[in-house]
Amino acid sequence: MTNDGITFDALGPAEPLLAESTNDVNENSVVLRLTYRCTACARPFRMLFMGDAGAQSEARMLATGANLEADVLKVGYHGSAYSSTPAFIVAIQPRYALISVGRHNLFGPPAQTTLATLQELGATVYRTDRCGAISVEAGAAITITPMLSCR
Repeated sequence: MTNDGITFDALGPAEPLLAESTNDVNENSVVLRLTYRCTACARPFRMLFMGDAGAQSEARMLATGANLEADVLKVGYHGSAYSSTPAFIVAIQPRYALISVGRHNLFGPPAQTTLATLQELGATVYRTDRCGAISVEAGAAITITPMLSCR
């Protein structure tokens, strides 16, 4: 095993698993934080992958008091109105937010409230419905490269 400076921490789901609500499958989604410690970096790079976790999962993570800060947030639940609460976004303090959402989707995400929260707190938002595939490169600097011109 080599030490490449990359670790993954599982932040969710917390036990006991959520049950008996209409959204248990999503709320019990796996949540991972990638940390990359490179020699050229002034500080570690962190990216939080929220899966389909929503507000209940976010509240549980906040209640632990864990440091949730991340440079890049892969927004939970496609940016729906059921995720990305203001308190959670404040705790993360993302510079960039990536939202995976289908083009011409009929479900509504991303919600305007989610977009407003991210923008009000200073995150630059990239959406797959507008930007196509999005790549993230971390090193001495963070580079976000969308497949399409989406700005």
